[in-house]
Amino acid sequence: MSIQADDDNQPFAAEITLTAINGNVEGTVTDIEIRYRPNSVLALGSVVFTLPVGFTATTNDILNGFPLSSTQITNNGRSIMVPLSLDLIGLATFELQLLNKTLPAAGTYRFSGENTLIIIGSQFYAATELVIKALPRYAYVTNSDSNNVSVIDLSTSLVTHTIAVGNYPTDVAIAPNGEFAYVVNHSSNNVSVIHTATHTVSQTIATGNGPVETAIAPNSTIAYVTNANDNTVSVINTSSHTIVHTIPVGVFPNGIALAPNGTFAYVANYGSNNVTIIDTATYAVVQTIPVGFSPSGITVTPNGRYVYVTNRNDNNVSVIDTTTNVVVISIPVGILPKGVTVSPNSDIVYVANSLSNAIAAIRTSTNTVIQLTSVGVYPYEVAFNRTGSLAYVTNRNSNSVSVIQTSTNAVIQIIIVGGGPLGIAISP
Repeated sequence: MSIQADDDNQPFAAEITLTAINGNVEGTVTDIEIRYRPNSVLALGSVVFTLPVGFTATTNDILNGFPLSSTQITNNGRSIMVPLSLDLIGLATFELQLLNKTLPAAGTYRFSGENTLIIIGSQFYAATELVIKALPRYAYVTNSDSNNVSVIDLSTSLVTHTIAVGNYPTDVAIAPNGEFAYVVNHSSNNVSVIHTATHTVSQTIATGNGPVETAIAPNSTIAYVTNANDNTVSVINTSSHTIVHTIPVGVFPNGIALAPNGTFAYVANYGSNNVTIIDTATYAVVQTIPVGFSPSGITVTPNGRYVYVTNRNDNNVSVIDTTTNVVVISIPVGILPKGVTVSPNSDIVYVANSLSNAIAAIRTSTNTVIQLTSVGVYPYEVAFNRTGSLAYVTNRNSNSVSVIQTSTNAVIQIIIVGGGPLGIAISP
């Protein structure tokens, strides 16, 4: 979209066009070509390109076939000024090439060009807009009874793909870079690796016995899998897709979560009523924290300060202060709590209460339940979208996913998936 100056006193119209070579989806790495035609007669003065917030020019970029000089770049890389020396007089078009730029978040970004003509005494201006589209985002749901994964397009709430995996898939996690989804197949003793660009299984990795849940390191290089029947955690290198370490933990480990900076892994041991803390640099167990009866789900707040653990047979949630590694409070929730997750801003924790058929919303500032929201039958896991405006709940015995609007804690939609949905993960 191009915008030209509207001035009847200007004898010549300036024009600008822009092309993003590799597309206009956020996160895409692309060259951007900007062509500015000042007017039909160019006199002494200057041409200035102005870039929007989110874009910067460097000396690696090109103007009219030559690298930009540092003297041409101003305003922290957002302005490029070209004085019109005698050799540029009469030039019809100025072409700026911004090379290897990563497109910022979805939105509309305005680029402009202008020039001042000393002889005519007029200023010419034109602008164009680059509309960057949001990256398609999906929810991946493991269906334990149908041995597959439902892929939900979050923009339409429709299941767009169904991917066959191993036997009794219980959990799924997506690498922070979004490239792969890792599906834990409890009865196959392996992990299916889904290439998210094609929604196909690219590899299968053997684990320990009875794998239950998985978590991915913040840098996407390591995946951790709890093996309930071995009392261990498998450490998977995501580049080679091989197990590089096996860590003994407590009895019948279930849930696992990582600190936001990736320094520690927290494992909920269902059979020994405690949480194991693993130093991810050394793969050593550094501490074991007693919690309630049958701990199962576990999550860490985005600020890293607290760990929330669901105690399945105590009907409560233990809150661990990570500065002291002790339980500071136990919060009564519903009956048979399982999945637990915290909102992106750390304000709210959602807990799936399987026999209450409800989600408990916990206010983290007070560690009190502020609302119970009825969902489907036997809710199991819950995940927030990137902004925290929506939460998605798997309902094991309803074969569905409930969508909760978090501003009202109300269910606004129900999505039918495969049989026995358990785990859920949302692409970053």
